[in-house]
Amino acid sequence: MVANQGTLIANRARAKGGVRVKTIALPAEHGGWGLLFEPIVLGLLLAPSIAGFYLALSAVGFFLARHPLTLVVLNRRRSSPRTALARRFATLYLVIGAASFIAALAFTQHSFVLPLLVAAPFAILQVAHDWTGRRRVLLSELAGVIAVSSLVTAVALAAGWSQRAGFALWAVMVARSVPAVLYVRACLRRLKLSNVSPTPVVVAHLAAIGTAIALAGADVISGWVAIAMVLLLVRAMIGFARANTLTAKQLGFSEIAFGAMTVIIVAGSKYF
Repeated sequence: MVANQGTLIANRARAKGGVRVKTIALPAEHGGWGLLFEPIVLGLLLAPSIAGFYLALSAVGFFLARHPLTLVVLNRRRSSPRTALARRFATLYLVIGAASFIAALAFTQHSFVLPLLVAAPFAILQVAHDWTGRRRVLLSELAGVIAVSSLVTAVALAAGWSQRAGFALWAVMVARSVPAVLYVRACLRRLKLSNVSPTPVVVAHLAAIGTAIALAGADVISGWVAIAMVLLLVRAMIGFARANTLTAKQLGFSEIAFGAMTVIIVAGSKYF
């Protein structure tokens, strides 16, 4: 009985033609979810609004569309059940993203478009790499996290924050996400190689700390943000030293935890 139920569930997870729906509907890189939701959650915690909620929903829609749309583009010269299913999911996600974005525009009197326009070249660069089959390239990943970090600024501006404060939040999220990408890539390389240098990771985290200190000195953010960046440096040094004992899954879950810690500290610093 249990075996029959398991077979039934497995069959439901497949589309016509034997294509697994999950491999089409959801992105393969699970770490992207954390880097997507960190700026969204931070923005909504600091500056909640209906427009911000729709912006978040729009971002999720476009984020989900990236994977099936890439499959469609990379397989455009051949027709298959997998490509047809990817086209349907891409269309669904794009409609959700566009409709939510229009709703966000309708529910606020404040303009939030500027940071999205500034981030657009970075997003286009990442998509260009996706569509040429070079998704894992460092430049693509860095461009992607810089682009998605703009969401915290857009959410803040939609709630009426000043551009000065909103763009400071973007700088904070970039200071969190860029070193994180370098750290994760270095740890994954160390699983295969022993002579991986930690220097780029340490330099990036020191630059993040310097950014936070400079913003705090300009009285744009709290000094607690610099403490969060110091904690991230400590985790990077310890994590890199232990990288050959960690699995990719453990590394991913630990980054989700440290990302949540950063969001909590930055959001909580508003009340300190």
